[in-house]
Amino acid sequence: MKKWMLGLSCLGLMACSDGAGTVTFTTYGEDYIEQEIPAAVGDEDGIVDGWTVRFSKFLVVLGEVKAGNHDETVIEMTQARVFDVHKPGPVVVETFRDVPAQEWDHVSFAIAPNANAVAGNADAADVTRMKDGGYSVYLEGTATQGAETKRFAWGFNTNTVYEHCESPGLGAGVTVPKDGEETVQLTIHGDHLFFDDLQSPDAQMRFDALAAADSLGIAGPDGEVTLEELAAVDLTELPSGQYGTGGVGNVRTLRDFITALTRNLGHYRGEGECEPRAR
Repeated sequence: MKKWMLGLSCLGLMACSDGAGTVTFTTYGEDYIEQEIPAAVGDEDGIVDGWTVRFSKFLVVLGEVKAGNHDETVIEMTQARVFDVHKPGPVVVETFRDVPAQEWDHVSFAIAPNANAVAGNADAADVTRMKDGGYSVYLEGTATQGAETKRFAWGFNTNTVYEHCESPGLGAGVTVPKDGEETVQLTIHGDHLFFDDLQSPDAQMRFDALAAADSLGIAGPDGEVTLEELAAVDLTELPSGQYGTGGVGNVRTLRDFITALTRNLGHYRGEGECEPRAR
């Protein structure tokens, strides 16, 4: 693949002498991560079995942000960074200057473990946590239903590239304005961790099955749902019509299922979509 390095990106491109612009990538966890995922009320979106989820930490390792056309890569982020998208956002991921002013129809990025990651807006201790654990995603929080509360702290080492990103209103990729700046948001959808189907557009958010897994621990129910407890839940034992895999392979337990859902966290400019590719 041909790669145009920053600072040398004008070589061979006549358009550069006519103008260039700036592209800033940000990341944002939206209200569902920053505030809460509510219980569903009426026709409003929410968790359908009555739970409310609040995160206290939501860490992602973002890297490999790229934009280009066909066999050209015009910009590329080489330093992975750790972001806590529970903190107020959006927050800047990377700014690229002197980018040729034109349409670049292919944008991609990765959420992947990286031993050389540095802090984005994450605390130093959280950067160490992600590197030592080999995590791409780590989150802590509570789920509450009435007087009952369940805690969770889950780390995942999934390695996912999000390719061919496009938004409903702005189309594929990014258009760099001459002598201007375009801001592109890499949006993290925390609610997708609680979907009950890996493929269906009609998936709903649920927590009952996850809460029930707390009873499977060695010490019995202790108020914390662990990944080990989720691994003890066979999907075939759950209610019919819930936790459908849609043909995704090697998903047999509730832990497998939640792990697979981490590959759907990355979105583009809010509700825009990318094609996730597992590595």
